[in-house]
Formats: sequence, structure tokens, C-alpha cells
Amino acid sequence: MKILLIEDDPSVAQFLSNTLTAYRYTVDTAADGQLGLELANQGEYAAILLDLMVPKIDGLSLCRHLRRQGCQTPILILTAKDSDEDIVTGLDAGADVYVTKPCEPSQLIARIRALLRRQGSAVSSPVLKWGSLCLDPGLIQVTYQQQIITLSPKEYSLLELFLRHPQRIFSRSAIIDHLWSIDESPTDAAVTNLIKDLRRRLKSAGIMEDVIETVYRLGYRLRVPPLGEKKQNEEQVYWTQQQESYLRQEGLVLFDEALQDFQASLEKRLEVLDRTKTLLELNHLDSSEREQVVEEAHRLAGGLGTFGYIRGSELARSLEHLLVEETLHGEQLYTQFCYLLEELKQEIAKPPTYLTTNTPQTASTPLVLVIDHDNSFLEALRQEAKNRGFRVDVAPGQVNDWHWEVQEVPSVILLSLQGTSMQENELSVLQNLKSQFPAIPVLVLAKQDRLDERVSVARFRNVRYLLKPTVAEDLFETIATILAQNTISDAKVMVVDDDPVVLKTLTALLQPCGLQVTTVPHPEMFWHVLKFTEPDVLLLDLKMPTFDGIDLCRVVRQDSAYADLPIVVVTAHTDIDSIQQALAAGADDFLCKPIVGSDLVTRVINRIERSRSFTGGNSRSQQQQLKLPQDEPQTVQREVNTDSLTKVASGQYFYEFFAQVWQRLSCEQAPLSLILCDVDNFTSYNDSHGFQAGNFCLQQIANAVKECINPNSDLVARYGGDKFAVILPNSSPNAALQVVERIQLRVANLQIPHNSSNTTHQFAVSLGVTSTLPTPEKSLQNAIAIATQALYAAKSRGGNTYCLYPS
Repeated sequence: MKILLIEDDPSVAQFLSNTLTAYRYTVDTAADGQLGLELANQGEYAAILLDLMVPKIDGLSLCRHLRRQGCQTPILILTAKDSDEDIVTGLDAGADVYVTKPCEPSQLIARIRALLRRQGSAVSSPVLKWGSLCLDPGLIQVTYQQQIITLSPKEYSLLELFLRHPQRIFSRSAIIDHLWSIDESPTDAAVTNLIKDLRRRLKSAGIMEDVIETVYRLGYRLRVPPLGEKKQNEEQVYWTQQQESYLRQEGLVLFDEALQDFQASLEKRLEVLDRTKTLLELNHLDSSEREQVVEEAHRLAGGLGTFGYIRGSELARSLEHLLVEETLHGEQLYTQFCYLLEELKQEIAKPPTYLTTNTPQTASTPLVLVIDHDNSFLEALRQEAKNRGFRVDVAPGQVNDWHWEVQEVPSVILLSLQGTSMQENELSVLQNLKSQFPAIPVLVLAKQDRLDERVSVARFRNVRYLLKPTVAEDLFETIATILAQNTISDAKVMVVDDDPVVLKTLTALLQPCGLQVTTVPHPEMFWHVLKFTEPDVLLLDLKMPTFDGIDLCRVVRQDSAYADLPIVVVTAHTDIDSIQQALAAGADDFLCKPIVGSDLVTRVINRIERSRSFTGGNSRSQQQQLKLPQDEPQTVQREVNTDSLTKVASGQYFYEFFAQVWQRLSCEQAPLSLILCDVDNFTSYNDSHGFQAGNFCLQQIANAVKECINPNSDLVARYGGDKFAVILPNSSPNAALQVVERIQLRVANLQIPHNSSNTTHQFAVSLGVTSTLPTPEKSLQNAIAIATQALYAAKSRGGNTYCLYPS
């Protein structure tokens, strides 16, 4: 479980963090109330430990603010203020427990455990069990059949996470959020390795069943515990229902959140239309205002249709066409506009019409649908499926009159041919299957190998012809290989649309399927994000300001590196001319708004799997890596270590270099300084001047910072976005401040103009500085966290300054 610690005294914070870590808690530390509030809003914490006397936002104000926001996380105040009045005030502010310093560590841990027990069933069990496997949080001990299992701290925390949430599926990113602190930067590979290590430890302890199972396309969850046969069947049904219910709820929550945001935006959207109505009445609607309201009506049509306002979507589209086509003028235009607007308002006042096809689809343990009536073969399949974590469902009826009302979409379908050759009715069944499940792999199992049957099967997409095996294990090896090739857990989808509600909706529909979604609200950002993301599928809106979808589609197809990138146009424009223009520009598919969730998911996955079938199952980013010349490893390494835009060190190399320097200086007992540099008001400059100007600005500042250090010993790295990091080995605080002053002077001399109203007329930077003496006991992550806090302090003072925090 993860704890948020808000404490401004570094020594106290370090002590408490070490104590909590020893009891297998993951700890995020904030040195001031502002940072604590940001972390509390962003993270998922089991509890918050809060000092009252912290800078920026004091503890009482922070506690009240969190409770006003609806934060239900337990809050424990830990402070030296011990008067009765202070205690009453703290509890009235929203704290659950008030503890005075000094507090004996074991007593503090006991209070935290008691606090968590009161929060509900998720954390109430004193001993967590999975069959004969037991985890005792009080003793920090794991046993199996009363024999102690030794686990590393991370392995213990991972097992506890799954045992506390037995119905929940955790993606790799969710596991990182729960098990690693915000200062650490693990990759997905770290999660994969941790899962493997825990499985290996449990197996070596005598647990033959996999405690943790991999959920196709989604992540990991706790497997159903082993029980007696009758009880196990009942428990299996219960667990399956619970897990599927959880997934449905999780998808609907995402969808409902997007719906609430959309409904909240309707008032402002209608204000634009009301203002247009007034301008039409006065005959004062100029071309720029007309263009603005056309864009608003276009976005409104897509949003209304997506969220179930079908008639409202049609009316908004009629308003758009009314202003675009300009067939009516004067009083006629005004009258028709008023009529459509009034009808639109009436439709929006009604509740949305929810269609089952609009809700996100969920996935569970892979299901194999079998069309075969050989009982011995079916029994062998069921037994092997049980061993491998699959489920088997047998289609009812005979093949010649087969019809199956789908309750759940299968992961793969097995169609056994009954005779020595494929009959016409069996070919008809195959046609129906591919019509009903176009993206699902089908395996045709034949008793004899015939070329004419292979030709017939090959005419269907995603169908394989196999000789019926005598061993079920061989068949499941093939199924596992096919599903592994079809996996999309690492697939990236890039969505370009100028309507933020549409972006949030598409994200909510696609993310539950395990897809990584990158949204682009401004077409000007398109090319930069495309090159950085290397998506597997591109979703484009057709009508957008500056560059429309057809322009962007042509740009993609003119670059050979993206000639095979699948492009799906998502738009409310369904006329023949628009479709033909999009397809002629290079689009592969066309999806109409209102968006149907199941249709969107099916088409996107379909495009990904089709694209990967030609690349050996590799994603686009993996393809780019495979294209790198094998005889130039040093060149490749230099590219990995260098930021492509600014030509200073990359963020990845920053961590590698910092770790090496930290270890060396720890042995040498030599000092080290770290500077984090942030460009003031860069976001507003980027928004107003565009990405090209922003990139040029970052390049100039990177060069200026690089000129202020010793290249033979120091390092400048791009730390992400508009931030840079400077590592100064063998540098005291005074030496670091001299570098800081040189950086400020060099950046000021660049005289980059900035016309934003809330800034000075040229760029400046804020800097956070920390100096320390590395030792094996100290953590480099702590040094980064302190430098980050110093940077926040400099930013809070208005920028164009620095703060030095000792480490």
C-alpha cells in the first residue's frame, strides 16, 4: 500500500519514510503543502500522514481543502502541537487520527493499521488468504501450509496488492503507481520481471497453481483459489461474476465521467449558438463568426451522438449545414436557425438514450468456442484448458443447423469437420462465423489434409487450416501462439480531434481494452507527436481548424516511413464527397459519429492485428528498432543517449549517468550538486507561437545551459518537456550557485521575445538546486526530489529566480 507523507523536516521525513518502508509500505514524500495537495489529487493513496507546520499550505488548510474536494483518503495528523485545542481543531478539519510527536514507531504503525481497518472491507482483513497461502500484515509474514516464504519487499507488496483486491485487474502502469514512489521511474519491464520473480518464489514454496494470472490484453489479477471440487465450482461462478461486474463498472465509470464533462460543457456551447441567433437577427454575422459557430455545431453534433442524444446530434448537424451551405439568407435563415436551436434545446433537456452497443466492451479469461461433438476430444480440451487458464464453451446443436446466440465474444473458435472432406453446410458455418466475428481467429480442424479445402479456407481472413491433433496440448500450444501474435497490450493509438470531449470519450472507450491512447487537441502539434509516439493506428477527425483531416492524411502518406500506418477517419460528415476525399487522401477506414463503442474497438483492433500480421507481430516502434543498422551499435547508443530535439543528453541517460556518478563519489567521499531548470511560462508561449517556435526556443536554451558547464565532467540533460537537469560532480553549493548565475545570464542574453501578457518581454528560467555528499545510505532519488521541491519553490516566487535546498 502507498502512503503520502507531507513533512518539511528532511530528517524527520527520512526517518518516517524508512520506518514505513520497513513495514512494506510505499512512500511518496512532499516537503510542502502545495506539493502534497498535487500528489493527493493525482495519486491513489491508502493514507496521508500530515504535519501541521508545513510551508505554502499549512496542514489544517490542506486537510480542509481535501475534505471539501470529497477526498475520502484517511488522514493522520502527526505534529508537535499537543494542546487540547489543537487536537480538536485538527479533528474538526477532517483528520481521522491526531498523533503528537515524538511517537514511538511501532505505535505509529499500529495506529496506521487500525486506521486502515476502519476504512472498509478492502483493507479490513487482519490475515489475507488464498487457499493455504497466508499473508499477515501485522507480522509482515507470508506462509504456505504454515511454512514461512521469504519474499523481497517489492514481492511482498505485490502479493499484498493482489490479495487485498481479489477481483481487480491491474495493468502494469497501475502496479507501478501502487508499488513505486513518485521519485522512482521503473519501466513496464520491471513489472514483468517482478511478476515472474513472485511466481517463481511461490512455486519454489510448493504452490503448483499460478496465484497470479495474466488477463488477455488488460494486465494481471489474482487467480481463483483452489478449493474442494463442489465448492470450487460455486466459487468459480462467484469470482467470474464478481470480476466481470468489476470490469463493466470500471468501463461505465470512465464513460459516465466523460458524459458528465460533456453535459457540463453544454451551457457554454449553447451560449455560442444563442449569440449567433442574436447576430443573425441583427444581420451582423460576419465570416469569421460564421466559421466559429460552424465548428461549434460540428463538435456538438459528434458529442451529442456519442452520448446518446441521437435526435440532438441530427439537429446540430442541420445547424452546421444551414450555415455552411448558405442557401437561406436574411429572415429565412434567422427563422430556420431559431426553429432548429429551440428543438435542439428541447432534446438536450431530455435524458440521453443509452444503447448497449455504446458501452465499453470488457474482456476476461480467454474463451475457446468449440464446434465439435466428439465427447472424448471435448473432455481432453476441457482438461487442458483448465491447466492453461482458458475456458471452453461448446456450441449447441448439430453443425448443419448450427445457430448460436452470442453471450460472450470468444478469443478463438475451433470448427471440426465431421467427415473426411468439408461439406457445403460446414463452409456455410465458416462464412457465418467470419461474418459474426470478423476479428476472431478460427481454426478449422480436418481429419485429412486436402488442397481444395486449404484453398477454400485461405479465402477467409484470420482462418487457419489444421489437421485434427490427437493430443489437446498441441492444439493449445497453437492457440497460445495465435493469441500471443494477436496481443495488443503494447499497441498505441493516436487520436487527433479539436473537440476535447470527443478525445476523452475515445480514450475512455479504448483504454479498457489495454490500448495506449495519445490525444492531440491541436492539429499544429500533429507531426511532432506522430514522430514521438510512433502509433500503430491513427484516428483523425475530418473537419478541424488550421489543418483538416484530409491535409494530415496526405502528409502521412507522403512520408515513406508512415506509408503503411493504418488511418481511420472519425467524423460526423457522412456525405459521399467527404468519404471519397478521405479515402483518396489515403485513409483506410471511415467511422461515423455518433461513435458506437463496440464498432470503434473492433475496427481499431482489427487494423492493429492486420498491420502486425505483416510485421511478425511487432509494433511500429519495434519495427523502427529492427530497422536500425546492426553494424553501428555505437551510433545507435549515441542516439539513445541524446535528446533528438535539443542534442543534449536524454532523460534515460541522465539517470544512468547520475547513478554512475553517485556510486563513484560515494566511494571518493566527494560532493555533488544537482540543478533542475524550468523555462518560465513556456506553455503559454508554445500555445501562442506554435510548436516550431517552441522547439527553437528549447534548442537555444539548451545550448546556453551547455555553455555554462565543464563538458569534461558535468552533464546537461533534457529532463522532460521544458525542463533541463545539470549534474555537477565534485561541486560545492557555492560552485553550483556560480553555474546557476551563469545560466541565468546566458538565457537573458538570448533575448527571446515573449509577448504573453502575464510575463516579462523575454524568456527567463527558474532553477532548483541541491548539494549533497553521496553515501551508500543516501538515495539519489531523494536528491532529485529535493531539487524538484526547490524548483517548485522558485516557481512559486514568480519565476526568474533560484532556490537552494540542502540534501
